Amino acid sequence: MISAEMVKTLREMTGAGMLECKKALEEAQGDMEKAKEILRIRGLAKADKKAGRETKEGIIYAYVSEDRKRGVLIELNCETDFVAKNEQFSELALQIAKHIATHPENSNRTGTGEEVASQKVHEGTTVEDLIKSAIARIGENIQLRRFVRFDTEGFVHAYVHGIGKVGVLLDYSAPSLEEKTLRVVQDVVLQIAAMKPEYVSVQSVDPEALEKEKRILTEQARQEGKPENIIEKVVEGRLKKFYQEKVLLEQAFIKEEKKTVEQYLRESSTGVEVRRFARFEVGGA
Repeated sequence: MISAEMVKTLREMTGAGMLECKKALEEAQGDMEKAKEILRIRGLAKADKKAGRETKEGIIYAYVSEDRKRGVLIELNCETDFVAKNEQFSELALQIAKHIATHPENSNRTGTGEEVASQKVHEGTTVEDLIKSAIARIGENIQLRRFVRFDTEGFVHAYVHGIGKVGVLLDYSAPSLEEKTLRVVQDVVLQIAAMKPEYVSVQSVDPEALEKEKRILTEQARQEGKPENIIEKVVEGRLKKFYQEKVLLEQAFIKEEKKTVEQYLRESSTGVEVRRFARFEVGGA
């Protein structure tokens, strides 16, 4: 039995029409993930929205240690844009980010606010206490939604766009930190902020995500009437587009689109190698 609630949830996740969602769920026998695939194959999904995606206000805040060996990115939420721009709110974000960066338990960790709430910032005061105190002063609900911390033998670089709606944390290696190197690294974080890659290289793409993409592209080709003997080649061609969208090193470099990011890094002669990155957007996944 396909309920109205299931149809509504699928619609919120995909942006497809109610009738199309109902049909997809019926065909998938109530399997939500399968229904999403069906909608995408048919070209009806309009967006990769997720049910329950937060739309709260807030900021992305970054903190990097002086030696650039440790970096933290957090998303701190509040109720209004007015408070998000408040100096007290930014000060709270700094306190929390600094704590996460210095507490040993958080080394190379990604998590939610709940996971650090009981950690002591200083004697008798926890992260949760800090937030509650800020709520009392500011007069709005505040929530530490998520964080990521990188500890590296290389270097960490952080970038927060504009008023804090998007932030990037980058772990990279380089022979030195001369001015040219830092310019190249800044170009990389700007690329990540703007183009939203999910993986560093083709080799780092999640095998499960890749298989799912291949399955979808294969079904799309079949529904387009492509002969079975050329479907594999069609899929290979379309996978290149997937890589160009999702993989940082395969993306067109935003400042010089005839080059990929990988080519730009190679031609920069700085020896910069990207190890990993995190990109946060307020309200994002």
